[in-house]
Amino acid sequence: MSSNSSSGHSSMSSLDDMRLFHYHPVNGAPEAFVGIFLIFTVLFVHRIIKTKSSRWLYILPGTALVELVGYAFRVVCVYNTTLGSYVGMDLLILIAPNALALVNYKTLGVIISLHSRRHQHPPSDDNNDNDTMATIGGDDIEREETKDKIILPSSSQQPSKPRFWLRPTFVTWFFFWSDFFAFVLQGGGGGMQATAKLRDVGDIITLVGLSIQLVFFACFAIIAIYVYRSPRYDYQLDGVAQPKQKVMVCLFATITLLYIRAIYRVAEYATGYDGIIATAEWAFYVFDAAIITSCFLLYYIRFIGNYLP
Repeated sequence: MSSNSSSGHSSMSSLDDMRLFHYHPVNGAPEAFVGIFLIFTVLFVHRIIKTKSSRWLYILPGTALVELVGYAFRVVCVYNTTLGSYVGMDLLILIAPNALALVNYKTLGVIISLHSRRHQHPPSDDNNDNDTMATIGGDDIEREETKDKIILPSSSQQPSKPRFWLRPTFVTWFFFWSDFFAFVLQGGGGGMQATAKLRDVGDIITLVGLSIQLVFFACFAIIAIYVYRSPRYDYQLDGVAQPKQKVMVCLFATITLLYIRAIYRVAEYATGYDGIIATAEWAFYVFDAAIITSCFLLYYIRFIGNYLP
């Protein structure tokens, strides 16, 4: 009797695999990524605490933790696929990387704010600027012994008012809200997958959210290239050679990877759940799991907190 029950349960799980995944999810890979994202969560928390970096960098371990939970749901699906575990997995793995883009937006906003602060508070001859209060993206951050930690190049010309798209608040908050808007669309569309009647509508909403994200990624890349090429945004840190160049390389590499992932996701939703892309499990692990892992690796090797004042 129990053998028949077990056989029936396994048969139902296989049917759910084919109905939701359109393939039988491989065993071992999701467990490996649970371990990988657990390691990244611990490593980033340790590094942020050790380097006393800005609190907004906790977005990194927070995102890794969400990825961990997403892949934990996938582990559950390997052994017993249900609609709830599938939707939980798909939703978390889909929307978590949006937070990585937010890290890039905030980083660029900080770099631009250094240039703005230099022109708003030009260096004085008496050098009494040890306890400078810097406002970056709306956050007040105390800087002790600023002159020993950061040196901003002086400008011999009276600066013109920066274009609106080069203002720190614009870069930080405009891209934040665009990212949030894309997040809401993707999350709302993903949530509709739980209802059979709304699944097609959910696919369209998710596809729109991903497409919007691609547009804003491109806009961000254009601004980032301008900041990278312009010497007016150069700054120096004590003990760090060319900090702007190093942190910008990290931004360019990760935004490129996120762009590739977004293209994959757009193609996946555009071709449908039973399309050639969605039914290829290897494509998911190459263009999503491996790409996000590479982003975390880059963020750890070129830790942003080491290159910002």
